[in-house]
Amino acid sequence: MKTIVMKMWLVVAAALTVTLTSCSDDDDNNTSGGSDKITYSVEIEVSDDVLSLATVNLQEYGNSGLGAATQLTKTKYDWSKTITSYPAKVGLALSIEPKNQELTKEKYDIKVVYVVTMKNAEGNIKGAVEGFYRRLSGVPAARVPGELEKIKETLPNRKTLIDFTSASNFTIRSKSEL
Repeated sequence: MKTIVMKMWLVVAAALTVTLTSCSDDDDNNTSGGSDKITYSVEIEVSDDVLSLATVNLQEYGNSGLGAATQLTKTKYDWSKTITSYPAKVGLALSIEPKNQELTKEKYDIKVVYVVTMKNAEGNIKGAVEGFYRRLSGVPAARVPGELEKIKETLPNRKTLIDFTSASNFTIRSKSEL
């Protein structure tokens, strides 16, 4: 009788092991519940006055870090990158360096708009969205250098550089943190 009870317990233990293993295998196959794709987009707009008074640079952030700076020559710039393999680093850093030049107008329009969004495969905004907005019309020439310096100091601290381990797991960095 003892032998029969022991054999029954072994059968029950074996059945539980198979059941628990099946549950574990099912969990491994259920990853994020959707596509592991994310699109990182940047919209930049600057005024003609900003382009004439400062050097505006873009630096792409990728798996090898920050790339070379490229000078912005137009007032509007759109950029996007779709990430489908991980780990991945992606981003675009905007910087401004005021030029030392004589101000020839009485008033200037200072506009710097820098908007970053991340969207999942369904087009829904995912994670953090960063924005910088400075729209000033009719700025007296005497205030222009100070306004440009404020922008210069603020832009490197924008959280726009992303280290992805998956579409749903990422670390947000600023240029000043690198």
